[in-house]
Amino acid sequence: MVLIRQGKMKDCTDLFEVYQGTRWFYRTREGGYTTVEQIKEEHRGAAFSRWGWLVAEEKGKVIGEIVFRDEKNPVAGKIGIIRNLDIDVRYQKAAVGTKLTLAAETAMKEKRIVRVIATTPPAAYNYWMKVKYFARGSISNLKLSLSKVPEMKTPKVKTVKLKNPTNLPKSMKFSNTAYPGSLTEMAGDVIDGRLKGSLFEFTSDSRIIGVGVIVRKDAKTASFVADVTKKGLDQAALVISRTARAAVPWKVKYVETTIPKDQIGLYTSFAKWSSELSTDIPVTKLL
Repeated sequence: MVLIRQGKMKDCTDLFEVYQGTRWFYRTREGGYTTVEQIKEEHRGAAFSRWGWLVAEEKGKVIGEIVFRDEKNPVAGKIGIIRNLDIDVRYQKAAVGTKLTLAAETAMKEKRIVRVIATTPPAAYNYWMKVKYFARGSISNLKLSLSKVPEMKTPKVKTVKLKNPTNLPKSMKFSNTAYPGSLTEMAGDVIDGRLKGSLFEFTSDSRIIGVGVIVRKDAKTASFVADVTKKGLDQAALVISRTARAAVPWKVKYVETTIPKDQIGLYTSFAKWSSELSTDIPVTKLL
Protein backbone atom coordinates (compact mmCIF):
# COMPACT_ATOMS: atom_id res chain seq x y z
CA MET A 1 0.00 0.00 0.00
CA VAL A 2 1.32 3.43 -0.95
CA LEU A 3 1.37 6.09 1.77
CA ILE A 4 1.40 9.79 0.85
CA ARG A 5 2.98 11.97 3.54
CA GLN A 6 5.02 15.09 4.13
CA GLY A 7 8.60 14.84 2.95
CA LYS A 8 11.49 14.75 5.43
CA MET A 9 15.17 15.39 4.92
CA LYS A 10 15.99 11.72 5.59
CA ASP A 11 13.89 10.82 2.53
CA CYS A 12 16.63 12.24 0.31
CA THR A 13 18.56 8.97 0.69
CA ASP A 14 15.77 7.09 -1.11
CA LEU A 15 15.19 9.97 -3.54
CA PHE A 16 18.80 9.69 -4.66
CA GLU A 17 17.88 6.32 -6.21
CA VAL A 18 14.67 7.77 -7.67
CA TYR A 19 16.57 10.61 -9.33
CA GLN A 20 19.00 8.19 -10.96
CA GLY A 21 16.11 6.99 -13.11
CA THR A 22 14.06 10.16 -13.55
CA ARG A 23 16.84 12.72 -14.02
CA TRP A 24 19.36 10.74 -16.02
CA PHE A 25 19.75 13.64 -18.48
CA TYR A 26 21.57 15.65 -15.79
CA ARG A 27 24.45 13.15 -15.98
CA THR A 28 25.57 14.55 -19.30
CA ARG A 29 24.17 18.07 -19.09
CA GLU A 30 25.31 19.10 -15.63
CA GLY A 31 27.35 16.25 -14.24
CA GLY A 32 24.42 14.41 -12.66
CA TYR A 33 23.61 13.56 -9.07
CA THR A 34 26.51 11.81 -7.38
CA THR A 35 25.75 12.28 -3.67
CA VAL A 36 22.74 12.35 -1.33
CA GLU A 37 23.91 15.78 -0.16
CA GLN A 38 23.10 17.16 -3.63
CA ILE A 39 19.51 15.97 -3.18
CA LYS A 40 19.33 17.51 0.29
CA GLU A 41 20.60 20.80 -1.10
CA GLU A 42 17.57 20.93 -3.41
CA HIS A 43 15.26 20.51 -0.42
CA ARG A 44 16.41 23.35 1.80
CA GLY A 45 16.93 27.11 1.64
CA ALA A 46 15.03 30.37 1.24
CA ALA A 47 12.98 29.37 -1.79
CA PHE A 48 12.26 25.75 -0.83
CA SER A 49 10.83 26.79 2.54
CA ARG A 50 7.83 28.10 0.57
CA TRP A 51 7.25 24.86 -1.32
CA GLY A 52 4.94 22.03 -0.32
CA TRP A 53 6.69 18.66 -0.33
CA LEU A 54 4.94 15.29 -0.41
CA VAL A 55 6.46 11.85 -0.86
CA ALA A 56 5.04 8.43 -1.70
CA GLU A 57 6.21 5.60 0.54
CA GLU A 58 5.77 1.86 0.13
CA LYS A 59 7.02 -0.71 2.64
CA GLY A 60 9.11 1.94 4.39
CA LYS A 61 10.83 3.16 1.22
CA VAL A 62 10.19 6.45 -0.60
CA ILE A 63 9.41 5.81 -4.27
CA GLY A 64 8.39 9.27 -5.43
CA GLU A 65 7.84 12.94 -4.59
CA ILE A 66 5.99 16.06 -5.68
CA VAL A 67 7.05 19.63 -4.90
CA PHE A 68 4.60 22.53 -5.28
CA ARG A 69 3.79 26.03 -4.06
CA ASP A 70 1.42 28.96 -4.44
CA GLU A 71 2.13 32.31 -6.04
CA LYS A 72 0.21 35.56 -6.54
CA ASN A 73 -0.69 36.62 -10.06
CA PRO A 74 -2.51 39.91 -10.77
CA VAL A 75 -4.54 38.34 -13.58
CA ALA A 76 -5.26 34.80 -12.37
CA GLY A 77 -5.19 35.54 -8.65
CA LYS A 78 -3.60 32.86 -6.50
CA ILE A 79 -2.07 30.12 -8.63
CA GLY A 80 -0.44 26.80 -7.78
CA ILE A 81 2.86 25.71 -9.29
CA ILE A 82 4.07 22.11 -9.45
CA ARG A 83 7.84 22.32 -9.66
CA ASN A 84 8.64 18.64 -10.06
CA LEU A 85 7.12 15.18 -9.93
CA ASP A 86 9.59 12.29 -9.72
CA ILE A 87 8.53 8.64 -9.53
CA ASP A 88 10.76 5.56 -9.33
CA VAL A 89 10.70 4.13 -12.86
CA ARG A 90 9.67 0.74 -11.46
CA TYR A 91 6.43 2.25 -10.10
CA GLN A 92 5.43 4.62 -12.89
CA LYS A 93 2.61 2.34 -13.99
CA ALA A 94 1.24 1.93 -10.46
CA ALA A 95 -0.63 5.27 -10.31
CA VAL A 96 1.86 6.65 -7.77
CA GLY A 97 2.19 9.87 -9.75
CA THR A 98 -1.58 10.30 -9.85
CA LYS A 99 -1.84 9.83 -6.09
CA LEU A 100 0.86 12.40 -5.45
CA THR A 101 -0.69 14.88 -7.88
CA LEU A 102 -4.16 14.54 -6.35
CA ALA A 103 -2.71 14.95 -2.85
CA ALA A 104 -0.90 18.12 -3.90
CA GLU A 105 -4.09 19.46 -5.49
CA THR A 106 -6.00 18.82 -2.27
CA ALA A 107 -3.38 20.78 -0.32
CA MET A 108 -3.60 23.64 -2.82
CA LYS A 109 -7.40 23.68 -2.72
CA GLU A 110 -7.17 24.25 1.03
CA LYS A 111 -5.26 27.45 0.20
CA ARG A 112 -8.08 28.49 -2.16
CA ILE A 113 -6.01 27.95 -5.28
CA VAL A 114 -8.16 27.43 -8.37
CA ARG A 115 -5.53 27.13 -11.13
CA VAL A 116 -2.40 24.95 -11.13
CA ILE A 117 0.51 25.20 -13.57
CA ALA A 118 3.21 22.62 -14.30
CA THR A 119 5.99 22.42 -16.88
CA THR A 120 6.55 19.12 -18.63
CA PRO A 121 8.95 17.68 -21.22
CA PRO A 122 7.15 16.22 -24.26
CA ALA A 123 7.79 12.65 -23.07
CA ALA A 124 5.64 13.20 -19.95
CA TYR A 125 2.82 15.16 -21.59
CA ASN A 126 0.57 12.11 -21.89
CA TYR A 127 0.68 11.68 -18.13
CA TRP A 128 -0.43 15.26 -17.52
CA MET A 129 -3.28 14.90 -20.02
CA LYS A 130 -4.35 11.77 -18.15
CA VAL A 131 -4.75 13.78 -14.94
CA LYS A 132 -6.54 16.58 -16.87
CA TYR A 133 -3.71 19.09 -17.31
CA PHE A 134 -3.64 20.56 -20.78
CA ALA A 135 -1.15 22.63 -22.77
CA ARG A 136 -1.63 26.36 -22.65
CA GLY A 137 0.76 28.65 -24.48
CA SER A 138 4.45 27.99 -24.96
CA ILE A 139 7.84 29.04 -23.62
CA SER A 140 10.52 31.07 -25.39
CA ASN A 141 14.22 31.11 -24.61
CA LEU A 142 15.69 34.52 -25.42
CA LYS A 143 19.34 35.51 -25.87
CA LEU A 144 21.07 38.78 -26.71
CA SER A 145 24.60 40.18 -26.86
CA LEU A 146 25.05 42.23 -23.71
CA SER A 147 26.53 45.06 -25.78
CA LYS A 148 23.17 45.37 -27.56
CA VAL A 149 21.11 45.83 -24.41
CA PRO A 150 20.34 49.58 -24.35
CA GLU A 151 21.04 51.63 -21.25
CA MET A 152 17.80 53.29 -20.20
CA LYS A 153 17.78 56.28 -17.91
CA THR A 154 14.96 58.13 -16.22
CA PRO A 155 14.80 59.87 -12.83
CA LYS A 156 11.29 58.49 -12.38
CA VAL A 157 12.52 54.95 -11.70
CA LYS A 158 15.10 54.09 -9.06
CA THR A 159 17.06 50.84 -8.96
CA VAL A 160 17.58 49.35 -5.51
CA LYS A 161 20.05 46.49 -5.18
CA LEU A 162 19.11 44.22 -2.27
CA LYS A 163 22.18 43.54 -0.14
CA ASN A 164 22.67 40.13 1.47
CA PRO A 165 19.02 39.09 1.89
CA THR A 166 18.50 35.99 4.02
CA ASN A 167 14.84 35.43 3.14
CA LEU A 168 12.89 35.66 -0.07
CA PRO A 169 11.75 39.30 -0.44
CA LYS A 170 8.00 39.83 -0.39
CA SER A 171 8.29 41.68 -3.70
CA MET A 172 9.45 38.47 -5.42
CA LYS A 173 6.61 36.20 -4.37
CA PHE A 174 4.56 36.80 -7.50
CA SER A 175 4.49 36.47 -11.27
CA ASN A 176 2.97 38.75 -13.88
CA THR A 177 4.97 38.85 -17.13
CA ALA A 178 7.66 36.37 -16.03
CA TYR A 179 7.19 32.60 -16.28
CA PRO A 180 5.44 31.38 -13.10
CA GLY A 181 7.91 30.29 -10.42
CA SER A 182 11.05 31.40 -12.28
CA LEU A 183 11.62 34.56 -10.24
CA THR A 184 11.38 32.73 -6.92
CA GLU A 185 13.64 29.92 -8.10
CA MET A 186 16.46 32.17 -9.26
CA ALA A 187 16.16 34.51 -6.27
CA GLY A 188 16.37 31.50 -3.95
CA ASP A 189 19.52 30.25 -5.68
CA VAL A 190 21.18 33.64 -5.10
CA ILE A 191 20.05 33.97 -1.48
CA ASP A 192 21.19 30.43 -0.64
CA GLY A 193 24.55 30.92 -2.32
CA ARG A 194 24.12 28.29 -5.02
CA LEU A 195 24.64 30.90 -7.72
CA LYS A 196 26.49 34.19 -7.88
CA GLY A 197 24.05 36.98 -8.61
CA SER A 198 22.07 40.04 -7.57
CA LEU A 199 18.49 40.94 -6.66
CA PHE A 200 16.88 44.27 -7.57
CA GLU A 201 13.73 46.23 -6.83
CA PHE A 202 12.64 49.07 -9.09
CA THR A 203 10.62 51.86 -7.52
CA SER A 204 8.69 54.91 -8.70
CA ASP A 205 7.24 57.40 -6.22
CA SER A 206 8.45 55.05 -3.47
CA ARG A 207 6.32 52.17 -4.80
CA ILE A 208 7.73 48.95 -6.24
CA ILE A 209 6.92 48.66 -9.93
CA GLY A 210 9.30 45.85 -10.87
CA VAL A 211 11.87 43.33 -9.70
CA GLY A 212 14.80 41.50 -11.22
CA VAL A 213 17.29 38.73 -10.52
CA ILE A 214 20.45 38.00 -12.49
CA VAL A 215 23.04 35.23 -12.09
CA ARG A 216 26.33 34.42 -13.74
CA LYS A 217 25.75 31.19 -15.65
CA ASP A 218 29.31 30.80 -16.94
CA ALA A 219 32.22 32.85 -18.28
CA LYS A 220 30.25 33.97 -21.33
CA THR A 221 26.62 34.13 -20.25
CA ALA A 222 24.39 35.59 -17.53
CA SER A 223 20.79 34.47 -16.94
CA PHE A 224 18.08 36.70 -15.54
CA VAL A 225 14.40 37.01 -14.70
CA ALA A 226 12.60 40.36 -14.71
CA ASP A 227 9.00 41.12 -13.83
CA VAL A 228 6.75 44.12 -13.28
CA THR A 229 3.61 44.88 -11.34
CA LYS A 230 0.42 45.97 -13.12
CA LYS A 231 1.38 49.60 -12.51
CA GLY A 232 4.87 48.96 -13.84
CA LEU A 233 3.90 47.67 -17.29
CA ASP A 234 4.76 50.97 -18.95
CA GLN A 235 8.30 50.63 -17.54
CA ALA A 236 8.76 46.95 -18.45
CA ALA A 237 11.49 47.63 -21.03
CA LEU A 238 13.45 49.66 -18.50
CA VAL A 239 13.15 46.97 -15.79
CA ILE A 240 14.27 44.28 -18.24
CA SER A 241 17.15 46.37 -19.57
CA ARG A 242 18.48 47.38 -16.16
CA THR A 243 18.29 43.83 -14.87
CA ALA A 244 20.14 42.47 -17.91
CA ARG A 245 22.79 45.21 -17.81
CA ALA A 246 23.62 44.32 -14.21
CA ALA A 247 25.84 41.66 -15.84
CA VAL A 248 28.20 44.32 -17.26
CA PRO A 249 30.73 44.10 -14.35
CA TRP A 250 31.07 40.34 -15.00
CA LYS A 251 32.27 41.03 -18.57
CA VAL A 252 30.08 38.30 -20.05
CA LYS A 253 29.13 38.40 -23.72
CA TYR A 254 25.49 37.35 -23.57
CA VAL A 255 22.38 37.57 -21.42
CA GLU A 256 19.50 35.11 -21.60
CA THR A 257 16.07 34.59 -20.09
CA THR A 258 13.07 32.27 -20.39
CA ILE A 259 9.60 33.79 -20.71
CA PRO A 260 6.03 32.96 -21.74
CA LYS A 261 5.92 33.34 -25.51
CA ASP A 262 3.01 35.78 -25.32
CA GLN A 263 5.24 38.26 -23.44
CA ILE A 264 7.92 38.39 -26.11
CA GLY A 265 6.73 41.79 -27.29
CA LEU A 266 7.99 43.40 -24.07
CA TYR A 267 11.52 42.34 -25.03
CA THR A 268 11.52 42.89 -28.78
CA SER A 269 10.19 46.43 -28.29
CA PHE A 270 13.70 47.66 -27.47
CA ALA A 271 16.18 45.08 -28.83
CA LYS A 272 16.51 42.23 -31.35
CA TRP A 273 16.60 39.15 -29.15
CA SER A 274 17.24 35.76 -30.68
CA SER A 275 14.32 33.52 -29.80
CA GLU A 276 14.07 29.75 -29.59
CA LEU A 277 10.90 27.88 -28.70
CA SER A 278 11.43 25.66 -25.68
CA THR A 279 10.61 21.97 -25.96
CA ASP A 280 9.10 22.11 -22.45
CA ILE A 281 5.32 22.46 -22.37
CA PRO A 282 3.34 24.60 -19.89
CA VAL A 283 0.25 22.69 -18.73
CA THR A 284 -2.58 23.92 -16.54
CA LYS A 285 -5.65 22.67 -14.72
CA LEU A 286 -8.60 24.35 -13.04
CA LEU A 287 -9.29 22.78 -9.65
